[in-house]
Amino acid sequence: MQKTSLITATLFAGLTLTGCQKHYTNQDLSGTWTSTSHTLNSRGKNHTEKTLVMDTDSNGLITGNSEWRLITGEGGHDGDTPTASGREELLGSFDAKTGIFFLVETEEPGFIHGNMVDHDEILIFLVQPGTKPVVSSTRMTRTD
Repeated sequence: MQKTSLITATLFAGLTLTGCQKHYTNQDLSGTWTSTSHTLNSRGKNHTEKTLVMDTDSNGLITGNSEWRLITGEGGHDGDTPTASGREELLGSFDAKTGIFFLVETEEPGFIHGNMVDHDEILIFLVQPGTKPVVSSTRMTRTD
């Protein structure tokens, strides 16, 4: 009786733990993602519309770009010039087993940590250190 209970408990635990894990392929991250978010930068607080486009290869390497457009707030900067929109080219990597990905901006020190919530939603955190710092986080949804 004890042996049967132990086997049942072990099977239940195994099914419960593995049943909650999400499974992705490298291509699941590829596509266009959009959201609105609140951003804090060296000019102040902003509400922006964001678009993130990523292409992930079979090795989990990512190329892409991000764009933002000011809805309300002080805006951002392009060098020393104030701006109400921007675009960044990105490089990164994706672990399909965990759904975690990392991106870096190619022209500025921006760094994005992201996680797939499911096949149609991602959560990202942007950090850009330096003299013109930027931070934001947002949930993005797939649009293609």
